[in-house]
Amino acid sequence: MLNVKVFSLKKKIRYLLLFSYPFYSIGIFLIVNSFILKFNLLTLLTDWTFLITFVLYLLTIEEFLQWAKNGKRSEMSDIVAIFFFFFLIFFFSKDFLTSIMGAFSIYLWIGIFELKDYPIINKILIISLITYNVIFVAGLFSYYLGDPVYINTSFAFSFWIILILGFLLFGRKYIIVWRFMSPAYLTLFLYIIAWLAVVFINQYTPLTFIVDRPIGSSEFKITDLFFNVYFILIAVNWGIYFVSGFILDKLLGIHKVRDENLLKIINKLKVDIGIKGKVKVGFGKYPILNAMAYGSVFDKRIAIIADDINQIPEDELKGIVAHELAHTKGKHTLILTLITSVDLFVRMFLGIPATYYDYTFGNPQLPMIYFIILNLAIYIILFIFVRILEGKADLKAKKAGYANELAKALYTLESFYSSGREIGLNTMLLSEEKITKDNQLLDYMSTAIYLNRSMIKPSRGSLLANLINSHPPSYYRIAAILGNELKPIKEAILPFICLKKSKQKKYAKKFEEARVKFKILANNKFKVFFKIDDISFLMESLKGKELYKFKIQKDFIFRNLITDEIIVGKLIDVQSIDNITDPIQFVIHNLKTIQNIILSPSLYSHNQYDLNGEYFLKKNAPFELIDIKLNENNKDGYYLFLDNNNNKIQKPLVKTKLPNSHFFFKNFKDHEVFLKIKGELKVFKCINISTAIKLGDFKLTIIDNDNQDAKLVNYSLSELIIRPKKIYLAISKSSISRKSEVNVMKWLSKKKLQTFIYLKKPVNNLEIGNIQKIDFHSQDFKKGTLKSMKKREDEISINNVFGKNIKIPYNKLELISFEYNTAMIQLKSSTSFSSRLGYRILKKFKPDRIIMT
Repeated sequence: MLNVKVFSLKKKIRYLLLFSYPFYSIGIFLIVNSFILKFNLLTLLTDWTFLITFVLYLLTIEEFLQWAKNGKRSEMSDIVAIFFFFFLIFFFSKDFLTSIMGAFSIYLWIGIFELKDYPIINKILIISLITYNVIFVAGLFSYYLGDPVYINTSFAFSFWIILILGFLLFGRKYIIVWRFMSPAYLTLFLYIIAWLAVVFINQYTPLTFIVDRPIGSSEFKITDLFFNVYFILIAVNWGIYFVSGFILDKLLGIHKVRDENLLKIINKLKVDIGIKGKVKVGFGKYPILNAMAYGSVFDKRIAIIADDINQIPEDELKGIVAHELAHTKGKHTLILTLITSVDLFVRMFLGIPATYYDYTFGNPQLPMIYFIILNLAIYIILFIFVRILEGKADLKAKKAGYANELAKALYTLESFYSSGREIGLNTMLLSEEKITKDNQLLDYMSTAIYLNRSMIKPSRGSLLANLINSHPPSYYRIAAILGNELKPIKEAILPFICLKKSKQKKYAKKFEEARVKFKILANNKFKVFFKIDDISFLMESLKGKELYKFKIQKDFIFRNLITDEIIVGKLIDVQSIDNITDPIQFVIHNLKTIQNIILSPSLYSHNQYDLNGEYFLKKNAPFELIDIKLNENNKDGYYLFLDNNNNKIQKPLVKTKLPNSHFFFKNFKDHEVFLKIKGELKVFKCINISTAIKLGDFKLTIIDNDNQDAKLVNYSLSELIIRPKKIYLAISKSSISRKSEVNVMKWLSKKKLQTFIYLKKPVNNLEIGNIQKIDFHSQDFKKGTLKSMKKREDEISINNVFGKNIKIPYNKLELISFEYNTAMIQLKSSTSFSSRLGYRILKKFKPDRIIMT
């Protein structure tokens, strides 16, 4: 009974906060408006920012209500909060940069509190919070004092706030992990020194440097070429070029390599690449794997960054060093210095501030936000040139005979950075914990599949992220190295080109030879590194087939991602093969040719359909699918439906997105469904499902699976939001939800379903396997006090896919996910308006992922 009282007390507090929120917020607004803003009602009603803020304010009240009722925030509450804070600040300040910094700085206070169990991420959030708040507060000063210098200055120096805080919290490895090894960051530091010198000279000497007089203006004089900040920064740029070797060694802790065997290998590589002069070789001990070429033409240097240089396989070391020596041979550091000098000259010619510091200390006419966007566009263009140089270095290493070695090294690098490949930061590298061999194997496996599939169909997110990356995506680099279809210039702009789907198909055809070579290379690397003889046996032991258990004996439309060929068939089996880039094959019974064929999942998309199933393509009009017709070339066709009046209706095969048919709901009967109610996920048994002419009139009869005294509950589909097949159990920090969480785990243990268990750790944060035991006692739930809960060593035991019995402390659990042939269900009435809107948008694009009327 005590547990109920604790819950009631917390619920009372939540409702008290809910009712006080409008009074306090409206009261504060009226006070601010009365004494500072002094807006009249007509002014407010004609201000679009106020109207949007007011609508979002109403949504925050509704989100507050759902939190008070359920004890948990809705799925869209974070987005609503960020947008509300943004428009609220924008209403007051009318400054975009101040508003976005303010929205995130306010929101990060919540994030820091909620993620306190994640020490690495929490520290990174603290860094972001301080940086955003500095800019936000400076923006408020700029607004109220009418002087933009405060926000401009804070933004200009924000990078150094991030870097200094990261150094204080994590040490020197923070700089390395963020890949801040480019001399460009050293250039920024010296720019600040140069600017301090400019300010000092302007203030205390007769000399005056020009900061905002473009070439060609009426005031411009030839002497201004030498007495302006652009000239100083160009001089600084070249000064850095000549001294960067020594300074980077000191800054990054690079030490001279003295190993005779390694130097012998590098001398051989120098000959193969065509370098005659001396190249200094250094080593930096950090928990990452990387390399760089730096220094001037008079002080050529390369450095290898690793935890232990002796652990790098010799062939991969040759590939890495060959690439860096190719940079040296091509004088790429000199070219980069020329490029940055040209950038500064162009800025001088057009009168664009050279850096954020020039913008801050100068007299710019352009608002800061436009200057940020302009710089982003310039950087995208500059990075194209940088990516061209990377492509040229790859090509040079390839021509020198090190194609396979470099491609294998790229596979290793991509596997090493697997958990942070899209964002450029792997939090694992900031942790003291080392990755286990089992998790490393999963990373190498997922990376091989990722690289292979990305050479066929890269994700839009990966392509967009690469627009401001100094290196081409690893999958395109591997395609260029192992094939003959990509030149450096095309490789550099391919992320732009392949944003269009038709171009993806074009280049996927061209990369077929490279993919075949990569399969052989990755297989050899994987087998040697993990001492595995046959990958198919590994997949069997890892129970890879479990991922498809609910798809076998179902009908699918398979579409070739390259040729657009369509195959209509039944998935009759899934088999493992000796191929790490595509370790699973589909065994398909082709329903048109009545033959069994083999398909590779990486080459085909697959969408399930139910012949003779009823589909609600329109809200209240069920269509019965009676056939699928293919065109002669098997690249298109149409669905053939019957409506209620037995009229035949055709829908184009490629453009029509099928929702789930009524057969999906019929499968619920006598199976468990998962009802999310008041923030808790509970297991219910479906006793009956009755169909109707209207989808919303379908009736679902369920009963609590764990309560023998429970009564039958009836819902119509119009009351529900249904998310098919993929079930997620988020582990609550509160003890109140423990009973329902444990009941789900007990059900999983009984069913022996393969489960993905995500942990609150930066390293080794995923376990895959079957839950064996949940170490809880029923009397603890009855006691219900937080004190008694904390005293116990709560844990779950699993048998993971590697055959190991693992015990996991309950307080380390973050999320549990699994697949089942029914669905996760929640009531519309207990779901916020913004979440329902989000689900409707998802249904529009992915009708098979969400069912709601």
